[in-house]
Amino acid sequence: MEVNQENVLRLLLEVIQIGGQYVLPAAALLRALYAGWRGKFPEGAWQIASASFVAGLTASADAQTLSAPNVLQAVLVQLTGNAVFTAGLLGFIVTYLFRQTQNMSRWVDGLVGAAAGVVVWIVWTFVLNQWAWWMIFIAVPAGAAALIALRADMFVIQTVVNVAKWLLRIALIIMLGGGILLGIWAVTNYVVPLLATPTPGL
Repeated sequence: MEVNQENVLRLLLEVIQIGGQYVLPAAALLRALYAGWRGKFPEGAWQIASASFVAGLTASADAQTLSAPNVLQAVLVQLTGNAVFTAGLLGFIVTYLFRQTQNMSRWVDGLVGAAAGVVVWIVWTFVLNQWAWWMIFIAVPAGAAALIALRADMFVIQTVVNVAKWLLRIALIIMLGGGILLGIWAVTNYVVPLLATPTPGL
């Protein structure tokens, strides 16, 4: 059975994006909450900034972006847009959770989380063109549930630490694994055929 190399490339890039755009920022958010709980907000800001940069970097690892007529401009737009949005979203969540009273109603947390889910859906669907319209049915309840869960986890800080560690490990495994597979794919499809091509005159 013939394997469509374009589909393989797209799958590998999507795997890397999952690690960089979703799992790693989630780990950074939890680590930032832990840093804030210890009163080390600059450390938390660094966690968010570094994860946001990686999120923007992996967002540019897209077949459509890499095949654009002006590749450099397309990569810069994707990197900047995703990085700024991710940093803003994570920063808002951390600020909200620490600025608001710990006894805030879960209904309020749910409404704020749902609103954040709508914003994420709008940006990812209409600005970054990475989601389908029906993702709103996932983004809204997921945002509400996530903020409620984060508020509850702040009372059990060791849970935040443990989950952050596992998410960080998973993100690294996904991105490193995807990167290695992408490298093997590139060598197999480009380097090996190039080396196997006979040199004229030899």
